Amino acid sequence: MIIKNLLMALAITTAIISSAFAKQVTHYDWIVKGQKTGFQTVTQINEYQYSSNYEFTDRGRGPKVTETITLNENGLIIDQKISGNSYYGAKIDESYQYKQGEAKWRTTYENESRKLDKNYFYYSADGTYLNLELLVQAIDKQKNKSLTLLPSGTASIQKLMNTRVTKGEESREVTLIAINGLDLTPIFAWFDQDLNFFAYGSSWGGLVLRGWGDNLTRLLEFENETTIQYYQKLAERHTKELTGITLFTNINVFNAVDDELIGNTQVAIKNGKIIAIGEGASELKQAKTIDGQGLTMMPGLWDMHSHMSLISGLLNVANGVTSVRDLGNDHDQLMKLIKAFDSAEAIGPSIYRGGMLDKKSAYSIPVGKIATTLDEALEYVDWYSERGYQQIKIYSSIEPEWVESIVEHAHTRNMRVGGHIPSFMSAEQAVMDGYNEIQHINMVFLNFLASDKDDTRTPLRFMLVAEKAGDLNLNSKQVEDFIALLNEKNVVIDPTVTIFQSMFLNKAGEIDPSYEAVADILPASYQRYLLGQQLDITKENEKQYERSAQALLDMVHKLYLGGVRLVAGTDGLAGFTLHRELELYVKAGIPNREVLKIATVNAARIAGRDDVGTIEEGKVADLILIDGNPLENISEIRKVALVVKDGRMFKPHEMFKSIGVKPFTTAYSF
Repeated sequence: MIIKNLLMALAITTAIISSAFAKQVTHYDWIVKGQKTGFQTVTQINEYQYSSNYEFTDRGRGPKVTETITLNENGLIIDQKISGNSYYGAKIDESYQYKQGEAKWRTTYENESRKLDKNYFYYSADGTYLNLELLVQAIDKQKNKSLTLLPSGTASIQKLMNTRVTKGEESREVTLIAINGLDLTPIFAWFDQDLNFFAYGSSWGGLVLRGWGDNLTRLLEFENETTIQYYQKLAERHTKELTGITLFTNINVFNAVDDELIGNTQVAIKNGKIIAIGEGASELKQAKTIDGQGLTMMPGLWDMHSHMSLISGLLNVANGVTSVRDLGNDHDQLMKLIKAFDSAEAIGPSIYRGGMLDKKSAYSIPVGKIATTLDEALEYVDWYSERGYQQIKIYSSIEPEWVESIVEHAHTRNMRVGGHIPSFMSAEQAVMDGYNEIQHINMVFLNFLASDKDDTRTPLRFMLVAEKAGDLNLNSKQVEDFIALLNEKNVVIDPTVTIFQSMFLNKAGEIDPSYEAVADILPASYQRYLLGQQLDITKENEKQYERSAQALLDMVHKLYLGGVRLVAGTDGLAGFTLHRELELYVKAGIPNREVLKIATVNAARIAGRDDVGTIEEGKVADLILIDGNPLENISEIRKVALVVKDGRMFKPHEMFKSIGVKPFTTAYSF
């Protein structure tokens, strides 16, 4: 009887506890250009247990993630399980557990444990936005608003501004919060007054509480205004205006005209222009002298394939990149960036613009102009031309039958045309239809590997190359004839070979080979991102992928030998990726001096500029000083000690330190 009463009491108590917390389900939508392309569903099971499902589709790819989380009374994770696939399809299998003073975590590339005097906040490698919400809530409970993270780092939050959002007659207040310590610069997201996640976004898309999507554009505008203030402070701290004449002495110059260094010389600049070189420079009076301390001066670098943002502006300049070509962005955001960079409101390179053009489909690009008819596509060419764009970038869903008309119309507007090769079209046909450029080396391979039935709007454009490029005979007549055609038609190739090396070679648990040389200088929390693979590389396919990765480099070399002009672009992490791209060109067999010209004078000429890209009298003084000689060792291109652009001087050593990156060089007293 006593036992029966105890069991009844226990049952009643359990029922009371269960009824005290009703399960809560919260839905979010992933929105791109006003269309729902994904979702996140968060279920709070009880006070301490959560589950989340997250996925979205982007041009046939996208993550699909499921996770469960259990917290302790302090809001720290004590149990977590995550499964699914990453953006490019790699397997996700992650878990964390804290029990009796020991933390254990496992991913597809980690299996670690650590004895702790107390539990810290485990920030997952592949979790959903639920992780961000729980982290912010846990940090807010701390007096100093910061929290030690596992596996490494410290996160803190700063509440920046409040605004009201509406849904019909309903309204609520949301707060913009900066989360520091998870990336090179803060992550910005919106939360309600109980610190429940509300929205996160960028010009490419965003996640927002279901039913409240109409507020996303306005929230992004507020976020951009607030974000620029962060970069304004960095610009104020790291920008030095050069007034009068500045004379650089004791330097070795690679002018991008000659093949060798000019040793122990001088260069004078004034009002952003080079006014004298050599003996004539040393005779200038009233010049402020900067001792170059034997460093190498060369023209600033060009990244000819970027998608710009405020952080990429800073990273570009810190890495010696003074000019970029943006090949796809939100127009309004891009114009704000250009204004900010040109006015020194933020640190960034000069930007040359290519406008993205695609046809409406399930695989349309998230930015740019999306046409439904050829006439509409031609109108968008006019739209871009009227706003000063120098180029049209065609994307994968454009109908092959449209290409010739688009190219002809753009050429009447004095615009270049390039981009992806539309699905169901060969690169050879695109060249015959007037393409000036082809973006991405995989598009060159698809000319031989894809049939007119293969839908290369999908990830097939990566997989075909990963699986078959290594078997392509690069000395075949078909390949030789195509390279000859590219040369004859003066078509430029923008390989972005680094991103494909990452895809094909980055195995789980190993540092991405594209960033192996820089991993140690990046913040510990960022290094973890470099361990996860993109494609599903297995023991069965890794050798074939390695052969294909080498084939890409071999093709770059053959293009060079065949007289095809190349440009160096990244389509990846700004600055750091360009250095690797140049290294890979040298690895492919292109001489250092020619690689440096590809990234300076050649890029400038292709962009339509003849007043920049070399060190000559009268030219624009976009200059960098390097602690080493990249003509002898291309890897020394990373050691940028000083950058001069638009009559302003920047010290990369100080810029890197301000974002938690260890500098490549020692601190020079310029």
